[in-house]
Amino acid sequence: MELLLENCHRLAEDLAHAARELRALIDDSQSVIFLNLDSHRNVMMRLNLQLTMGTFSLSLFGLIGVAFGMNLESSLEEDHRVFWLVTGVMFMGSGLIWRRLLSFLGRQLEAPVPPMAAPLPRKTLRAGGRLDAKPSLRPDGLGSSRSVLTPR
Repeated sequence: MELLLENCHRLAEDLAHAARELRALIDDSQSVIFLNLDSHRNVMMRLNLQLTMGTFSLSLFGLIGVAFGMNLESSLEEDHRVFWLVTGVMFMGSGLIWRRLLSFLGRQLEAPVPPMAAPLPRKTLRAGGRLDAKPSLRPDGLGSSRSVLTPR
């Protein structure tokens, strides 16, 4: 009876250990997925900021067109080349301002490159039933650019 109870106790401990390992793996996977989602959110926020800067630069130079669109009379309305000149100046000026804002954004938001993470040990099953831990030979370590959800 004592052997049966010890065997059940050992099985319960093995199951608890396996459950703890699975919980740790689930937590690790969840943190990797959250990091991936944070990265996508940051990309979307940066794109939103870039488009906002473009809209600002277009509206800033659009004021020139607004001035010519008013019902004010001058001698510039009679020459057809002035329309294209003003339009070209508007787009060139807005493009230059946008590029300047983007270069400023690039200087301000450059993040330092994170150090390469140490490779995780890989567990392999030997013929005798023992687990053997080998270091991973993958060069990408934890900093892989592949998606977590796709098979490798």
